[in-house]
Amino acid sequence: MRIVKRIPRKDLDDFTTIIANAYPGMRIVSEEDRKTFKKRIADRLKNDSRMNLYGLYRKKRLLGVMALYDFCMKLLSVKTTVGGVGLVAVDLLHKKEKVCKEMIAFFHDYYLKKKVCMTALYPFRPDFYKRMGYGYGTKMNQYIIKPSNLPKGRSKRHIRFLNKKDVNRILTCYERHFNRTHGLMQRIRYDFNSVFNDPEIKIIGYEDKKRISGYLIFGFRPARADNFILNDIQIYELIYEDQKVLSELLTFLQTQADQINNIIYDTQDDNFHYLPIDPRDGSDDMMRPVGHVTNKQGIGIMYRVADTRGLFKVLKSHNFNGQNLRLKISIRDTFLASNNRPVIVHFVNGKPNLKRSNYDCEIKLDVAEFSSLIMGVVNFNSLFRYGLATTSNLKYLKTINKIFVTDEKPICLTAF
Repeated sequence: MRIVKRIPRKDLDDFTTIIANAYPGMRIVSEEDRKTFKKRIADRLKNDSRMNLYGLYRKKRLLGVMALYDFCMKLLSVKTTVGGVGLVAVDLLHKKEKVCKEMIAFFHDYYLKKKVCMTALYPFRPDFYKRMGYGYGTKMNQYIIKPSNLPKGRSKRHIRFLNKKDVNRILTCYERHFNRTHGLMQRIRYDFNSVFNDPEIKIIGYEDKKRISGYLIFGFRPARADNFILNDIQIYELIYEDQKVLSELLTFLQTQADQINNIIYDTQDDNFHYLPIDPRDGSDDMMRPVGHVTNKQGIGIMYRVADTRGLFKVLKSHNFNGQNLRLKISIRDTFLASNNRPVIVHFVNGKPNLKRSNYDCEIKLDVAEFSSLIMGVVNFNSLFRYGLATTSNLKYLKTINKIFVTDEKPICLTAF
């Protein structure tokens, strides 16, 4: 008999072995590596109540592992709990035995019992999780920019290096950003303390009258193995509250041009290419007919609506762009039977009201596409055009599209 349960501390060694074999890129090789990893996990479990480790056992043997996270996410205009899952790994001897599928089923059931309507993850294979009902989040863009191609402002006089004594003010800065940014996960002190524990990571901030209004988390990495004085800057996080703050942070980066080869920035900002003087990535690659390559793109975080009816209860105070429509939403969900049913929502001046009957129009789509739609990653017109969604009355197509359009796509800066 197989059972999924919380992993006790005594099984951390087995947990580490499964993780090390499943993710060789994490370089958990030597005994010292194992000790460091176990210490880091134990420290997080002690100091971060959002995280819990679960595993699938058969006859007391650990076959698969995962970490569950209780996140608070800014969803459109409201804050709500979102279940996250990461570190999903299966013992190499038990691959293709549906261990992962059972663990993910437990993960969904776990959060449904807690009345959590949405889950999120970073996929090891997007197609695998899309079949489980996960929709794509905002794409990640990687830009490789010469420092000299960034705009140089008038000053960087408010910029200084930050340290552990600044954690509370950094967290306050992030919290302000969280409150106004769709998709962000709320953070705690532990998140920034752990950043300062990494000696290879640097943090600079914009400080004025003891208030931190923006910060940059970055590190150096060799540009070439045979040239120790040629390095790149990897940006891990960039937060700013206004144009002045951004200008000084960019000026700091621009003035590193004498020593830094490239600045590498991974961002979900689709419009970042407007900012550099020359946004090309330096490869001189072209796409037909005449397209200069500026960046790479990749699918990252994925979202899933696990309870459509419950989600509209969570969003009862949100205004869906002032639209008026009695809409039947028929979700196809082959993984969660409880969610494989239609929901009728009366949008009155933008506010959603759940009803049992009476509707003007019906839309049909898979839960994966609906998850991306409700998050504002994709609009209904695109789904309809691709044949991924249907409507019973074309007269309402424009209104349906307006209901789900968001000002900004969701942004997630939390890795898990």
